[in-house]
Amino acid sequence: MSVRLRVPTTEDAGAWADLFDDAEVMRYVGTGEVRDRAWYAAFVQRQQELAERTGLCLFSVLVAEEVAGFTGIQPWTQPWGPTGVLEIGWRLGRRFWGRGIATEAGRTVLDRARTLEVPRVVAMVHADNAASLAVARKLGLIEEAALRAPSGVPVLQYGVRLTAAS
Repeated sequence: MSVRLRVPTTEDAGAWADLFDDAEVMRYVGTGEVRDRAWYAAFVQRQQELAERTGLCLFSVLVAEEVAGFTGIQPWTQPWGPTGVLEIGWRLGRRFWGRGIATEAGRTVLDRARTLEVPRVVAMVHADNAASLAVARKLGLIEEAALRAPSGVPVLQYGVRLTAAS
């Protein structure tokens, strides 16, 4: 399988909006709200700026040059949980599920983070999202904490050290 990552382009906002305009895809993401193209356009711009500043972002995942979703690392910005810690995350359109794409893309992102000497990342995963929990474990992340989002949703925090402790 040919999985490639790139900093998202302006056009990727439309692809993401189309891929994620699916209640099942969004089921375990935040409140499950489906976002419009304008939201994704602003989101892509933030990811482009983050990539320029840090070398990391939520990258577009390409499968045979078709946008399948995103994976990457960005700061956890919620006012609960590991605020400010770098979080790895992934989201794929439904037709790309179950093929190992998220795991392969996640490994590529973790390799990039190691190259940039990122010491540690976490993954915040809805406790009922078995597929994402499996990806986190395949990436070598270990369960660190069981939390509750302000909405009451159970969230598991997984983490992994990427560089040797000094």
